[in-house]
Formats: sequence, structure tokens, C-alpha cells
Amino acid sequence: MPARSTILFVGALAAVSLFLLTAHLHPGTQFTLPLFPQPDPQDPYFQAAWPALTEAENRHLTQQQCRDTYSDLYLEADRAHEWYKARGGITRSMVDQAEKEANARLLFVKVYKGGINTRTQAVIAGVYAAILTSPEPLPDVEFVVQTSDAGAGKSPIFALCRTASQNALWLMPDFGFFSWPEPGVGSYSEVRAKTLAFEQSLGLEVDSGMEVIKGDWENKTGMLFWRGSPMVEVRHDLLRAVQNQPWSDVKELNWGAINGDEKERLKNNGDIKTPAEHCQYKFLAHVEGYAYSGRLKYLQQCRSVIVGHKLQYIQHYHHLINGQDGHPEQNYIEVPLPFEQHLGGVMEGLLREESREKVERIAENGWRGMRQG
Repeated sequence: MPARSTILFVGALAAVSLFLLTAHLHPGTQFTLPLFPQPDPQDPYFQAAWPALTEAENRHLTQQQCRDTYSDLYLEADRAHEWYKARGGITRSMVDQAEKEANARLLFVKVYKGGINTRTQAVIAGVYAAILTSPEPLPDVEFVVQTSDAGAGKSPIFALCRTASQNALWLMPDFGFFSWPEPGVGSYSEVRAKTLAFEQSLGLEVDSGMEVIKGDWENKTGMLFWRGSPMVEVRHDLLRAVQNQPWSDVKELNWGAINGDEKERLKNNGDIKTPAEHCQYKFLAHVEGYAYSGRLKYLQQCRSVIVGHKLQYIQHYHHLINGQDGHPEQNYIEVPLPFEQHLGGVMEGLLREESREKVERIAENGWRGMRQG
């Protein structure tokens, strides 16, 4: 039997959670809880701009308003729903089986298995924020989340990513859409604020709806930028492809040495860039790791061109990535693999003066998609 102190702690935690949930959902209660970090006045990136709450950051939309405003976002949720519906729906035994393969059960956490670093806590915090800010009553529900890099299993699990053949998995926003403190990234809303401020420091001017009044393309560095650990073949391929190329600022980083050795950290200090500092470059490389790469959503906060490959691992919004060459809504450069054979020709084409209009349009499409929704 649990100790009396444990019972009292759990009881107090449940009471506080019930109070917060009731206060936010009850229409007659005036209660607020800040969910966004406040700017640090000593941080130069925050001094340029701390944007007001835009439609893209509004967490108080109803379900119908979300559908109307972001009608293209729900492809993965609808796909999983139809897949299970065609097979008779989700049963209690399926959910029980999913518990064995996952990290947490919500809305009330019945079983918690931790996970890598703080990612499971971040996912739970994201769900909790959604509960607190929902303007509509939410039904009782039981579901399971999995926070390993690659989604796994054949049960109805909310996962961070899936491959094309993993039809049983439901996709949710990854933990970094709330916060990713381990590499020093911070909260997603903080990254959005800092990247916007950095773009504005380069000369970008936008109105209250994030429509560009004046661009900053001329003030960006015309090179391809990437830093990372070459832990898989596609990353080694990228490093081979950029050897001795004048358009390349692509380098390998040994994260283990940097994190554990002060001398190594200082030696590499000039090569480590914050998400905001990535915006200095016109072209940002994106390559997957052991599974999906969590940096893509941060790269997309820059008004730059993402240069990558056909993605093997699908996230909840990847159907919105358009790598179709020449399409008016193209927002991504999809380079055929191997990079060693194809990347040089692609970059030379992008850097030609006659490609400028196309390249700036791709950057603008990517910016608009992630900034305005």
C-alpha cells in the first residue's frame, strides 16, 4: 500500500489539476494562466520584436474554427481515423495493448514510463495546454502516446512519426512543438519569436498579419548551411557532396565532445548556431537521422529555402511540404539521392541569377506556411 505522504501528494495534485481544468472550462470563471514565455529584455534578439498573439498562435479556437482556419492540416488524423473505421474502430483491448508499447496515458496519466530526456513531459504539457485553453468541453478519452524517435507497434498509438507502411499509428506534434531544452533550443514559441526578430534585424518588415512588406533576401549569406552529427548514411552522403564547394557551409559537429569537453566546446563555438542564427543563410540543408529530424520545424521559421531529400519518416504536417519543382506553391527543394551525384547541380541552378525569383518564392511559401498557417 502506498505511503500516506504519497497518497496526500497525489490527492493534492489531483485537486489542483481539477481546479485548473474547471477554472478554464467554466464560462463564469475569470482565470488566466500564462502559457507563453515572456521576453528577456537583456536578450538582443527579443529587443527587435516580440510579436503579438497572431492567428497562428491562437489556442482558443473551437474545433470548427480550427477546421476552417487550417483545413489542410488534418490529413494524417483523418487518414488514421478512416483506417481504423474501416476495420471496425478502436477497441479497449487495442488501447490496453498500446499501453505496453508507449510512454504515457492521458488525460489522467494512469501509467507513466518516462522516455528520452524530457520529451514525454513536453508532450504531456502540450496536451495539458490544449485542455486548459479549449473553449469547448472535451469528452472523456483514453489514449496512449509514444515518444521514441521512430514510431513502432501495430496498436492505436499517438507517435512522433511513421513510415508509409505504418498505417496503424496516429501522428501527433512532436515534443519540440512545446519545448526541447536538452540542446538549448527552448520553447517553440520562443524560437518563433527569436527567428522573427533575427529576420527583422536583417531588414525584414512585416505587418500584423505576417505579410511581408519588405524582404531581407539581399542581406542573407548565399550559402548552404548545416551542422550536425553524421550518424547515418544520408548525412555522410551530404558531407561528401559538399567537399570543396564554394556554396557550402556544411560541417560535422561532435555533439558528445562539445557537451563534455570545455576545450572542444570553445573550439567549435563559432560553428554552433542557434535556430535564429540559421536565418542568416539563404539555403538550409535538412537530412533525417535515425528517424525523423526534429530540426525541420525550426528551419522553417526562417525565410530561407530548405534543401533536403525525399523524407522517409512522416510527421503530422509533412503532407504540407511541397517539393514539386516549378509548382507555384513549392516550399521545399527535394534533391534526389545520393547527394554526392545530384546536390552540386541543384545548388548551382539555385544560385543562378535567373533563378532568383523562383528561389525567393520558395522561401516566401515556406515562411507563409509556418508563420501564418
